[in-house]
Amino acid sequence: MNFMIKPLELDIIKNQIAKFCKSESSIQRLSDLKPMTEVDIITESLKEVEQMATFIAKFQSIPFIENFDIHELVSKASKGFYFSLEEILQFRLFFKMEFDAINHFRAQRQDERTYESIFKYVNQLKSHYNILNKFYDIMDEKGEIYDKASPILHDIRKKMANSDRTLQTKMQTLLQKYQQYLSENIVVLRNDRLCLAVKESFKNKIPGVLHDMSQSKQTLYIEPEATRIITQELEHLKLQEQNEILKILSKISEQIHKEYESIKLNLELFVELDLIQAKAKYALQIDGMRPTINKEGIINFVSARHPLIDRKDVVPIDMKLNKEKNTMLITGPNTGGKTVALKTLGLLTLMAQSGILVPLKPESELAVFDQVFADIGDEQSIMQSLSTFSSHIKRIIYMIEHMKDNSLVLIDEIGSGTDPGEGVSLAIAIIEYLRQYDIRMIVTTHYSELKQYAFETEGMVTASVAFDVASLKPLYKLTLGAIGSSHALLIAKRLGLSNEIYERAKNLQLNKTSDLAKVLEKLNNEIYAIEQEKAYLKSENDKLNELIRLYEEKRRELFDKEASLVEKITDREKSKFKKAYHELEQLIEELKEKNAINHKDLTDIKTRVNQSLKNDQILIEDEKINVDDQVYIRSYDQYGVVHQVKDDKYLV
Repeated sequence: MNFMIKPLELDIIKNQIAKFCKSESSIQRLSDLKPMTEVDIITESLKEVEQMATFIAKFQSIPFIENFDIHELVSKASKGFYFSLEEILQFRLFFKMEFDAINHFRAQRQDERTYESIFKYVNQLKSHYNILNKFYDIMDEKGEIYDKASPILHDIRKKMANSDRTLQTKMQTLLQKYQQYLSENIVVLRNDRLCLAVKESFKNKIPGVLHDMSQSKQTLYIEPEATRIITQELEHLKLQEQNEILKILSKISEQIHKEYESIKLNLELFVELDLIQAKAKYALQIDGMRPTINKEGIINFVSARHPLIDRKDVVPIDMKLNKEKNTMLITGPNTGGKTVALKTLGLLTLMAQSGILVPLKPESELAVFDQVFADIGDEQSIMQSLSTFSSHIKRIIYMIEHMKDNSLVLIDEIGSGTDPGEGVSLAIAIIEYLRQYDIRMIVTTHYSELKQYAFETEGMVTASVAFDVASLKPLYKLTLGAIGSSHALLIAKRLGLSNEIYERAKNLQLNKTSDLAKVLEKLNNEIYAIEQEKAYLKSENDKLNELIRLYEEKRRELFDKEASLVEKITDREKSKFKKAYHELEQLIEELKEKNAINHKDLTDIKTRVNQSLKNDQILIEDEKINVDDQVYIRSYDQYGVVHQVKDDKYLV
């Protein structure tokens, strides 16, 4: 497989991702990363990064520590080596990180299905909290072993404390006893022994061992014989202390040996998660997305951006290629964006095949290629004394020798660097030969003959980088289906070429330009005008869609209010009906109790029923009606909105 990583600057992308890595192993794994060719593997790799980016954006980063890579220690564990205190402390940092990381994921366990591609790693992690707890039991944060780490150590340190107190007391006694022979009335430490500063003239007055003397040789530092036995006993206890600490560390080492396999697995999982997280953080930085991946050679870039160009400056481009339209010719002026378009396609393809999210719209499609060839820029070899043309041809020869189906070919300024007539012929011959394979190819050129060739050849499409003729500035926008001019004369004039020379060159150009070239130029101007009109219509359409959205939102809001008002009125009417029904029931009961109804009783009943019916006509009794309230007008059988209130009159 041939993937031209350096010309397309994938190595620079890797270096930027490496800044987010926490371990040397993940940096090395990133450095060794090669573009993959299996669609399923690439898709899953991109999915992992996508889910990790969402996870850390919502729940923060995995709490990895710097340089958590303990592969050497794990290797020693596999061979049964015992560890020093410093190595034990490295294991403790790793186990603490492991504990924090597992808890970080455990807190989000309810979202496991959302982040299934990440949790497939997390669910393999094994906790070593039992060993971590043992660390906490035997040592403090600085690695000092507690007295309680073992009964024997506790006993030794108790004896050491007693011996040390005895030694200090004895030295103070000797200070008083030999005060007259001392140059300083203090106890000093020399060669790890407590000594007295004795005047040289009295050196024989204090029996002991000489350990040092002052520069003037007037003061001798003597360890008194009376304290040597105590000191020797203390040193013996210190040796016992070190042996007991080694035994304690040995037991910890044996626990680590037993857990070697799971520690090794955790380390591998953390390195992989560290690399995925580094990719995810880079994706968040460049606004990377996961496009659809295919093996059918379908390229459909929507608003693709080159990740190494500042977001404020880069112009998004669209690009399409497929089996029927497999070759694109890009034309236009220098510095107009032709090379950037080539690099954008090549780099984003390599990034995606390396499991790195890419800056484009998620509805985009990327093809997976078995090879990516690129001839971009003047990479001539001074050592080989190659000209621009020679180095250009040598790279194309390499492509031809290694060409096979399902390759992506990117050639900048094809056929350039030599006589234009020969260059055009050579360019057409190269394009025709390469198109015998099932490949996708993009080439850039200034040659008018190549523009005509692309226009007439089936399966080739054209594109042009836009150029503002009024301001004479490149727009860097790629217009599909267009053929662009190099605008060399206009650019030269802008740079200061005299008007006389410009007009002469322009006349010469008009005389040499073929009728077809003139038609193509006119067609290109019309396409550019249509593209501008399309952009304007799209903008207007977006505004219209936004107004429709707002209208639908307002309509739903009014409908909800109407439904609420109807429900409110219905509840009120039901309440009144129940009340009236209850009153009628009472009347019926009263009538049942009477054998006959006189005229007065009949009048009372009619009055009560009429009063209920009259009240039933009033829908809102004590409620105040304000502007913008919704009301129901029974006489019109319609709902309405109050626009004006004046005294007891309402404009609805």
